[in-house]
Amino acid sequence: MLQIRPLNEDLQKKANEELNEVPKRMPEELRAFRTWIQQQSHLRANTDDQFLIAFLRGCKYSLEKAKGKLDTYYTLKSKFPTMFTESNVDNERFREVVRMGTFVYLPTPLHDNGPRILLFRNGLPSAEKYKVEDVWAVFHVLQDILMLEDDYAVVNGLVMVGDFREFTLAHVLQNTPLLIRKWITYNYEAMPMRVKSTHIAFAPKVFDTLYNIGRPMLPLKQQKRLFAHNNKLESLTQHVPLKYLPKEYGGENGSIPEIIDEWDKKLDQYRDYFKKSVEWGTDEKLRIGKIKDYDNMFGIEGSFKKLEVD
Repeated sequence: MLQIRPLNEDLQKKANEELNEVPKRMPEELRAFRTWIQQQSHLRANTDDQFLIAFLRGCKYSLEKAKGKLDTYYTLKSKFPTMFTESNVDNERFREVVRMGTFVYLPTPLHDNGPRILLFRNGLPSAEKYKVEDVWAVFHVLQDILMLEDDYAVVNGLVMVGDFREFTLAHVLQNTPLLIRKWITYNYEAMPMRVKSTHIAFAPKVFDTLYNIGRPMLPLKQQKRLFAHNNKLESLTQHVPLKYLPKEYGGENGSIPEIIDEWDKKLDQYRDYFKKSVEWGTDEKLRIGKIKDYDNMFGIEGSFKKLEVD
């Protein structure tokens, strides 16, 4: 019997129509996916039904695409663990980034039954205290939890709203082109949740450098889904109506301190899961066929330290 949470009627209809899901075929498709994983000598993966179904849904039930995405997911986690995972969610610095509300998943999906909304505020963690990898590790751990338990995010995708009013030149200088490319590769080639739109709001002038470097690295489809709203809340709310923003922004979609507290407790519940996650990954020495050379793909480390930033 499948160990998968049943979708509500609306989400099941969308999964059928938009993701090519056929419920009666799910056992067979999961079995084929799991068999392939077991045949890969280099790959150690979570093979729980709920985890694997996220990849099948995220790839619209193309088994070949799901294989590639899962392989990339574990390859990048193994290659760059400090950026893409954290096995100890009780790590003090990790919890500090969580508790300041750097990444806040809002409780009500867009239009009540649409994509999950993420409010991200990467300027909150001080660039003097936290490395970029510290901050993104939190993002990716929360993403992993979302993938396991949020059907709206898996079926309908994500709408990401970035509030950059606290972003400084020090933050810009931390975000090297190499780190930006790693983040983009992981989030668009490894994660099964689809980003439906990204909104940049309240960004200071110094953020322009990062925006101009990062935007061309995005897949073309995602470039078209990227919107910059400057300091105009009215521009943002044309895409994300005010009621779907949190109370602190004048909306009705939860209180940020309460959401932070909920996710802090949720991390306690996932403590053992992330401890176990060290058992999963890839061993390139055992890979049959071409090794994924991400060092060459990402290129040489660079920085913005010599750039002129207005």
